[in-house]
Amino acid sequence: MSLQIDMEDFVQYFSGSNLSLDRSDFDKFGLKTKLKHYQKGQLLISQGQPATKLFFLVKGIVRYMSVSPEGKEFTQSFACAPSISGSTRAMTRNVDTLFSIEALDDVICWEFEWEVFFEHMKSQPGFMSAYNRLLENMFIKKEEREYSFVQQSAEQRYLTFLDRNPQLRDKISLKIIASHIGITPIALSRIRSKLK
Repeated sequence: MSLQIDMEDFVQYFSGSNLSLDRSDFDKFGLKTKLKHYQKGQLLISQGQPATKLFFLVKGIVRYMSVSPEGKEFTQSFACAPSISGSTRAMTRNVDTLFSIEALDDVICWEFEWEVFFEHMKSQPGFMSAYNRLLENMFIKKEEREYSFVQQSAEQRYLTFLDRNPQLRDKISLKIIASHIGITPIALSRIRSKLK
């Protein structure tokens, strides 16, 4: 795997189709990055702990999950390479994160210290526009997820999940899918039987 190519993927992902940033924007600040490997089941960040890093997933899938005081797991969302991952709240407010990020298969990612990254990059002409575009996409996904819980049945949420996440269909357990769409594994099993 070429590290140069992986960083180019990061720059291209962050810039989007208009390529408002280029590699030199990142290189000239000498940003310190680490290429890390997480095995399936390992946590990139842990609920209730500080989470100061931004991750760029080069390979793999992660889930954002939280555990209630009673021990019940909730899967909030997923991220598949190539994409960024992290806790916006924890990074920007310097507080503990409300969730964990778990590797669902082997994950290779670049790690950036968020505060250093943001301080260096915010003066770049294309950075704020790329950053705003990423935030818009996050808010749109959040809005659509909230809508699904208010307006869709469990069956509709399952079908929507499959439609929007075909790459996850055979890679994650039914228990995780059930926790993501807000139902029990037994209820999901009934839905799947009905749809056969």
